[in-house]
Amino acid sequence: MIHAWHAKLKDDPRFARVLKGGVSGVVGKTTTVLANAISLPIAVRYLGREQYGFWITISTTIMMLTVLDLGIANTLTNCISRAYAERSDEMAKRYYATAFWATSAVAAVLGIFGVLCWRFIDWGKLFGLHDPAVAQQAGQCAAIAFGYVLLTFPLGLANKVMGGYQRVPVANAFSMLNSVLGLVATIVVVGMHGTVVDLMIAYCAAMLTGTILLNLWMALCPEFRIRPTLRRVDLGVVREIMSQGLLFFVLQLTGLAVFNTDNLIIAHFLGAEQVTPYAVTWRLVGYCSVLQALLVPSLWPAFSEAYVSHDLAWIRTAYQRIMRATVLTVIPTALFLGFAGRWIIGVWAGKAAVPGSVLLWGMCFWIVLLSITLNQAALLAAAQQIQLQAIYSSVAAVLNLILSIVLVQHLGAIGVLSATIISYLLFIVVPATWQIRQILQGRYLHANSVHGKQEVEADVIESVGVLPVLPGDAYFK
Repeated sequence: MIHAWHAKLKDDPRFARVLKGGVSGVVGKTTTVLANAISLPIAVRYLGREQYGFWITISTTIMMLTVLDLGIANTLTNCISRAYAERSDEMAKRYYATAFWATSAVAAVLGIFGVLCWRFIDWGKLFGLHDPAVAQQAGQCAAIAFGYVLLTFPLGLANKVMGGYQRVPVANAFSMLNSVLGLVATIVVVGMHGTVVDLMIAYCAAMLTGTILLNLWMALCPEFRIRPTLRRVDLGVVREIMSQGLLFFVLQLTGLAVFNTDNLIIAHFLGAEQVTPYAVTWRLVGYCSVLQALLVPSLWPAFSEAYVSHDLAWIRTAYQRIMRATVLTVIPTALFLGFAGRWIIGVWAGKAAVPGSVLLWGMCFWIVLLSITLNQAALLAAAQQIQLQAIYSSVAAVLNLILSIVLVQHLGAIGVLSATIISYLLFIVVPATWQIRQILQGRYLHANSVHGKQEVEADVIESVGVLPVLPGDAYFK
């Protein structure tokens, strides 16, 4: 069996790279999970319910600004994958240098804008804080987190480059270092009885360390030597990146509304202390999709390279495998947490973080739904079929915000989660499933050459009568 498995990996190097990325992700994610499992209860017990509530709200709110890179980072994954498929290192270097300086310019503009507007923001009112001293600390933490996000705009592109080259294990190694350093920073600050501001400074500095080291490694490694030199900046590349980037930008804005506004809405209408059980529960339930999420960073560039090569047969097989793996891992884990989650959270993070049963089961259902659509999103992005996705995702985001604001005032935190699930089911799951079917049948693939056209036509003919595996089908097979 081992010999057969080894032969299979040897015959399919693309799948081997995906698998290696997943295995390295298991190691990296295990490290991250352990680090979070240790640091979260320490932070909750040390900061208390209100301070931890605004800490996590600031973290999720400021991270919303990452979408303001205009979609350049996500576009870079496809660009590097295409350069890798065409075996053009020079093309990859031009893409990276152009993206690096473009995101640096965006970060500089946002930094100036932030400095001008910062003093007009009432942080106490925004986060539902009543103590002026705590409100001042919240403003300082927000400023630190804002600076961290701006620095990650250009520095974080190194992860996209490694993903495009299908060298995800390298990125995972440095991400693992970030997790360890973040845990060390938390323990040191708590041991020294520092303030929440000290904790934010130490944590952000620790999380930047691994990212900076990855950039240095990528610039010095003989295999790559990719450096963002100004002489490689290409205006033609800028137009290409921005044309696709704006579509990703729209998708990121809609994702922001769906995924990152919950804590802010709860804090504003219900108070910061109500964020703690919601955020801690989501952190725990999110572990259900760990194994599936580990493969997506490797799967996206592999899908992209295969799509450029017109290898629809491989895409169908890989998509079927990832869907089956998702259903077999996420659903049983979600059911287990639905029954045991409240007890686990009580032991893990304390009574202040224990959610209601309805909220817990709602999140278990939400993580199953989200996990399936993550696979869809990876294939849609790799095939660059995001125009229609940007439209229906925008509708879902608007509906989600409106419903969240209305339902949170009547149902509490569960109202925010209900709004997310309703909008996601109606305006993302249904149209995305239809688009995936079109991709797997080769409807969107336009060959640029006679040889490529013949390959695509032959592949589509062979698939007649064989329906691709879709999210809904996975439950019945």
